[in-house]
Amino acid sequence: MKRKKIGKRICSILLAATMFSSTALLASGCASSDSSSKSAKSTSSAPGKLSGSITVCGWNQAASALKANAKQFMTENPGTTVTVQTVDSDYTKLYSELAANSGVPDVVTIQNRDVKNFVNKYPDAWLDLTDMMKPEESNFSNYVRGLAMVDNKYYAVPWDLGPCALYYRKDIFKEAGVDPSTIKTYDDYIAAGKKIVTKTGGKTKLIGFDYSGSTSTDMPAVFFSQLGGQYYNKNGKVQLNSDAMVKAVDLCKKMINAGVAVNLPNEWNDRISAATNDQIASIPYAVWYAGTLQAISDQKGKWGIMPLPAFTAGGNTQANEGGSALAISSQTKNAELAKAFVKFALMSSEGNKINFETSKLFTSYQKSYKDPEYTATDDYFGISIGSTFAKLSTNIPTVDFGPHFTDVNNALKTGIGNALLKKQDTKAVLKEASDTAQKAIDNE
Repeated sequence: MKRKKIGKRICSILLAATMFSSTALLASGCASSDSSSKSAKSTSSAPGKLSGSITVCGWNQAASALKANAKQFMTENPGTTVTVQTVDSDYTKLYSELAANSGVPDVVTIQNRDVKNFVNKYPDAWLDLTDMMKPEESNFSNYVRGLAMVDNKYYAVPWDLGPCALYYRKDIFKEAGVDPSTIKTYDDYIAAGKKIVTKTGGKTKLIGFDYSGSTSTDMPAVFFSQLGGQYYNKNGKVQLNSDAMVKAVDLCKKMINAGVAVNLPNEWNDRISAATNDQIASIPYAVWYAGTLQAISDQKGKWGIMPLPAFTAGGNTQANEGGSALAISSQTKNAELAKAFVKFALMSSEGNKINFETSKLFTSYQKSYKDPEYTATDDYFGISIGSTFAKLSTNIPTVDFGPHFTDVNNALKTGIGNALLKKQDTKAVLKEASDTAQKAIDNE
């Protein structure tokens, strides 16, 4: 394959890339109303008839899905205008808008883990959406409901989940003599990786991630979720040095030491390049990554999907990474229209069909799991992605990200880098990270 051709393909993939991952984060900024009225009134011209305009922000595949939803919503509701802007995911502009109490988008995409953080920092910036969520509670799992709720009130509507599985290259596994059905534990997984590395002369590794932790903590986060880890102890203090986090980071270290991992300094983009160029044979990741893999057109039919390996025989094989929600700004001048759009996009079969078919966003709205798009066979993978991941979302351990997760995650990044890249003692550096995060929280 010529380098020029590879470069063009990688560029097209990057344009289509998603993530909500482990480690892409939030819609951060676009224009909206400057009104600061928390009891925002609708501009509907008559009862039952929507009118007026709103601005909605999202990133990557979320923005693509929102644009498709907006197009259909406006068709069904003449006289409405829903403008969707694609924004970055680093919070920078949104933080500025929230601090100025001006220009906040009417509808904002927020990563599930960050909802409480934003409500804590800007408690008057968001509409209470309890009236929308209460009648629909039974259609959402306890896991996502807890992430959207603060003091028994909902400040966001859960959108997509990130149930995880092991994506693996069927052709590479077969050529290396690896039967995926025999991989039950991570020890089995690493042993399989050694066969692949030997067979390919080191060209292909088993897995790749950022050893520094600076661009992503997704891989340890997946393993941590699988172990049912918690970021805080029973007293609410940060505990990044818990047994679960130590095991998660040490698993990454074990893969590095076994020679089956490759460092991806810019994890998101480098993973796409590595997958495209056959440099990695597997990716333990969330359902939303299926859309990114599908952009590698010449690998159609080569990727399989199986449950994650367990830490011990018979152990848990389910985890979650990423996922998002939609919140409505208290500055909006058209709360009725904003709520109607959110309900259409997140709590209707039509909206969730658009989300799944456009961007492979796996809905949190469980009623949609019986819809045709969730049971249909996907041409690229040769299986039903919806049905597969629905089965892998039944026992995801709950986790409390708390109202200060930005501080916690920043400290965790440093701890992971010290453990993996600098090869320092895992428990010691995670204890230091815990202290750093707790100090930052106490000083706020």
